[in-house]
Amino acid sequence: MKILTAEQYQRKGRRFHKVEKFFSGPMYALMKKRNASLRKEVFVETGKNKIRTVWYGLNNPAPSPLLIDLHGGGFILGSPEMDEKMNIAWSLDPGFRIVSIDYPKAPDYPFPHAVEQIYDVVEYIFDHAGEYGVDTQRVAIGGHSAGANLATVTCMKAKSTEKIRFVCQFLNCPPLDLATTALEKPHPRGSIPRKMSFIFDNCYLNGADGRHPYISPVYAHSEDLKGLPPALIIVAGRDSLHEEGVLYYNKLSENGVNVQLLDYPGGLHCFMLKQSVISRDAFDKASSFLQQHLQQESV
Repeated sequence: MKILTAEQYQRKGRRFHKVEKFFSGPMYALMKKRNASLRKEVFVETGKNKIRTVWYGLNNPAPSPLLIDLHGGGFILGSPEMDEKMNIAWSLDPGFRIVSIDYPKAPDYPFPHAVEQIYDVVEYIFDHAGEYGVDTQRVAIGGHSAGANLATVTCMKAKSTEKIRFVCQFLNCPPLDLATTALEKPHPRGSIPRKMSFIFDNCYLNGADGRHPYISPVYAHSEDLKGLPPALIIVAGRDSLHEEGVLYYNKLSENGVNVQLLDYPGGLHCFMLKQSVISRDAFDKASSFLQQHLQQESV
């Protein structure tokens, strides 16, 4: 496979943006119209940017537990609407408040923009918890694919600041080793095309050290991992990210984190967002995990 320059990868990344907007725009517009009564857009001023967020479950009794959702898309694509069906389900039963963050995307906003601005939005939510009916003693964070990477990185950043505490983290098919190229990773049938992975990773890194723990959590030191909130990690056997998910599970476990691993040998990347028997099983188990931690009485 031909390796391109940074500028060439960035141009390809921007083309992805255009293609996504063309094909997904009408579908997302229809979803917004259909689900208008179940969702609310809130634009958060972080001091650096205005970040779009989508809230679900604002009509639930307050103060309520909150799940912060981070969508996937290889750090360069995607929007909260990708996770809307799942988020609406969780907002209705068991009745969480949910905020899905439309974080800034590469290549225009490479690392560390998303990491920093997600944390700023989370901090804003904690500072305005009363306004949004959020119980700050019962806040979880989770994500899918790139969003799962950003979720666990946000947990590490929160631990380092000691201002924000999450009760648990939910990681669905996370990319956790961006220092290892797509050519060096397994490539089972049906996994993300290597060329696409190269574009995603290069646009997000933009020359940064791929072994930075806030880029590739598998390289985090023990002091970064000890004391992280309980975690549920979902991995798929037909996903090139399978091994790094298992490695991160082992690292969390070795550092005393209460962590569970759900391994689906026949699953494709982020299968949980599709309709299948194993996606229903993963959804039910993730729901139980979140309920276990979010429905505990506040201390």
